[in-house]
Amino acid sequence: MNTLDEYFKNLVDSDRLVQSYLIGNTTFDEIRLELYEILNKYIFKNNSNLDENPDLLVYKADEGIISKDEIKSLIKNITTTSQFNSAKVYVIDECEKLSDFAYNAILKTLEEPEKGIYALLITKNIDLVKPTIASRCQKIFISSNVDNNVDEKYSEFGDKLIDYIENDEINTIFNHLDVYSEVSDRNYFLNTLKYILGRYKKELDNIIYGNPSDSIIIKNNDIERISRKILVINDNIGKLESYLNKNLSIDRFIIEMSRC
Repeated sequence: MNTLDEYFKNLVDSDRLVQSYLIGNTTFDEIRLELYEILNKYIFKNNSNLDENPDLLVYKADEGIISKDEIKSLIKNITTTSQFNSAKVYVIDECEKLSDFAYNAILKTLEEPEKGIYALLITKNIDLVKPTIASRCQKIFISSNVDNNVDEKYSEFGDKLIDYIENDEINTIFNHLDVYSEVSDRNYFLNTLKYILGRYKKELDNIIYGNPSDSIIIKNNDIERISRKILVINDNIGKLESYLNKNLSIDRFIIEMSRC
């Protein structure tokens, strides 16, 4: 599995380091140690104790929400002079729990970031983050590679469906009726989507790290396009339980993937 450190190293080496990141599928506590190493290496460039560094601001949800007062405190803190390397970093854990006021305040800092101010927004579910926030951040998905123990029937069908969508896009619905007959029920489609999600995440890794791709995803994909597709797949997995008609679920998935 590629590490978060490798991700940032690649960004620095390719001069693609930006100021705002949305890190999905994890929590601050889960990645704290690795995140601290990255910040010391690429942002603060020293061996300081980040738990005591006044230029690192960490905010977490309190009683299910990140409050107006906390964000006011954040805005005030990032406007003060940095004590290390002219850099300040703020981390918002469970950023999907920002209050409306907090969302609007953070949005302003993301739209016009001050030099040396870095934002790291962390969430377990990127789908719950408001699009206006997500669109202004470079997205990072914390995930493992495709499960090698996946049932072969799901992987074979998943590869075929990816191939259809990537080549025929919306015409998949009309040109490949075998898709509908092969899916026996919603559980079959759910397992297929989970496999497809893994393939796209692996493709995203290949693009970011410059590794030779063994994926069957054949179109000219970039980080943003692949990220949008991952969001679509996640959304369809989450909503599949509410769709009783498997054919309509398949149609919805194909249409939304084609729009990416």
